[in-house]
Amino acid sequence: MPGKYVLAVDAGSGGGRALIFDLKGNLVSFAARDWSYDVPDDAAPMGKEFNAQTFWDIICQLIHQAIGQAEITPTDVLAVSAASQREGAVFLDKEGRELYAGPNVDIRALVEGFAIDGEHGDEVYRITGHKPSLLFVPAKLKWFQTNRPQVYEKIDTVLSISDWIIYRLSGQRVGEITSIADLGLFDISELQWSRRLMEMLGLPAGIYPEIVTAGTCVGEVTPDAAGQCGLSQGTSVVVGGADTQCGLLGMGVMDGGQVGIVAGWSGVVQMVTPEPVIDAVGRIWTGCHVLPRKWILESNAQESGGGYRWLKEILFADSGESGDAYAVMDRLAQDVPPGAGGALAFIGPQVMDMNRMLPSLGGFIFPVTPTVTSMRREHLIKAALENLSYAFKANCAQLEEISGLQAKEVSIGGGLAQSRCLVQVLSDVRGSPVTAFEVPHVTSCGTAMCAAVGAGAYPDLGQAVEAMRPQPRVVEPDSQKGQEYARYYEKWLATVGWLNRLLEEVG
Repeated sequence: MPGKYVLAVDAGSGGGRALIFDLKGNLVSFAARDWSYDVPDDAAPMGKEFNAQTFWDIICQLIHQAIGQAEITPTDVLAVSAASQREGAVFLDKEGRELYAGPNVDIRALVEGFAIDGEHGDEVYRITGHKPSLLFVPAKLKWFQTNRPQVYEKIDTVLSISDWIIYRLSGQRVGEITSIADLGLFDISELQWSRRLMEMLGLPAGIYPEIVTAGTCVGEVTPDAAGQCGLSQGTSVVVGGADTQCGLLGMGVMDGGQVGIVAGWSGVVQMVTPEPVIDAVGRIWTGCHVLPRKWILESNAQESGGGYRWLKEILFADSGESGDAYAVMDRLAQDVPPGAGGALAFIGPQVMDMNRMLPSLGGFIFPVTPTVTSMRREHLIKAALENLSYAFKANCAQLEEISGLQAKEVSIGGGLAQSRCLVQVLSDVRGSPVTAFEVPHVTSCGTAMCAAVGAGAYPDLGQAVEAMRPQPRVVEPDSQKGQEYARYYEKWLATVGWLNRLLEEVG
């Protein structure tokens, strides 16, 4: 289909994006805009919401911009699909009006979540593969029942944010498997809405949409949506999925034992498994892959890109240095030997353990004093990159332990994968090759693949991956540095344990 394109919409935690790809996976245009959340008075300070109409207006503007930048006509776009942040949800009433729209950082339901886990936590985890309940929809429904009963009574449909975008485009209310698996209402083994949860938690019946799989065309752009966003009426609307799982697809991480690291604000480390695996002690999450009858285990390194961005802003906010600060950081760290001159960093990335929902002590630890050791900013940068690599390795090891599978291939994509120094350190720390995707939008690549399948350009997602996956770079480990890193990694793990014990002692 020469001259034809697909559109990917990505509703992330920090902002929205609209990207146009050709059918070979080449990025044609890109539009992005940050957005923010409100704190409603009755849910302060932990509650967050967004104005659904405002966000939809931003998405429409971004679609207009992406089409204009691509210098194509709306009829050249075969299909549109969407991905979004996980755990976020939208509640609709019978007429399709948004009653509530909340991001993944809305934790208003602390009390309700603790109550659910206190009485039913083990069973909820076995069914959903997720905890703690304060993050998920059942606890939020309980909060609305108590605090906004007039809203609760009107709830007709629960959607993920990406499924809400599909609804806005097509008028169809559906639930894509990877997205609804992260809402806390889904039986991860049976692949259906959990009747047991509804009965056990007293959840309302009849508010759960039809379940569909990624790449399914569910309708067409409606006349109203076409007038708002600039797409042609009748353009195919195709289900995408959860952002990290679309990132796995974008990297071609599809087979059992393969590990994909989507390294953006957080460092999501996911392993593909041929069947659902539930951790016996509840440290990590189990979810679904966008491919049918495949699952993922997730051991999340948590605030990864967020921590590295914090360091960038501390080191370079007033420096006046020209050029991209991240590129400067990479150059500075490149020549620092393993061990970062004795510095150890603890500024976000860690090993996932959902049983330990506590803040962590962090910062930099030096062997003596900075004046004696001549500690400079390049050492801090290298220590931060090593911190990321140690955390990624430890989370991979946890996935191997729980799944019983060996990580036979590790791929990394997302913003942090643009750091060649990080990818090399990760390969050295692991002592094995790392497949790096240096395009920053692997999630949107995967979403575009879904759109292409739904448009009929490819018969299935596997063939879309073969045709549209970006060309990766395979980074081989340095064996000598790997031997050095083995010692520093053990030191980092021991220090993490010591910091956790110290936090317990000092409160």
